[in-house]
Amino acid sequence: MKKLFKTIIIIVIIFVAIIISVALMVSIRMSGQVKSFDRSNIDLSQVADGVYNGRSETDLVKVEVRVTVADGTIQDVEILKHQCGKGLPANEIVKDMIRKNDIEVDAVSGATMSSEVIKDAVRNALRAGL
Repeated sequence: MKKLFKTIIIIVIIFVAIIISVALMVSIRMSGQVKSFDRSNIDLSQVADGVYNGRSETDLVKVEVRVTVADGTIQDVEILKHQCGKGLPANEIVKDMIRKNDIEVDAVSGATMSSEVIKDAVRNALRAGL
């Protein structure tokens, strides 16, 4: 009976180690994907008035947005699609973008990766108006 218990414990430990390793690898890969985003400055005064769609994605987060620009200001950011795990609170980031008229606002705590993907989608939308 002791031998069976030890075997089960070893199997559980190996299983947990594998899960942690996979989660770590996915996290590292996703961080690399976010770091590769083009963060070059977008001069909003150069973006033509209009409505622009943008998208961005990593392995775990996919975002599509519609951005409305008028007179060099972000009037509205509509999140059309946001596929993520627990990153839905990041949707609140668009309020700061509109209020500050800037893409580079602070990420939402606890939803950093989703926040970064949303910002990248908005950047991509605005580039269409340059």
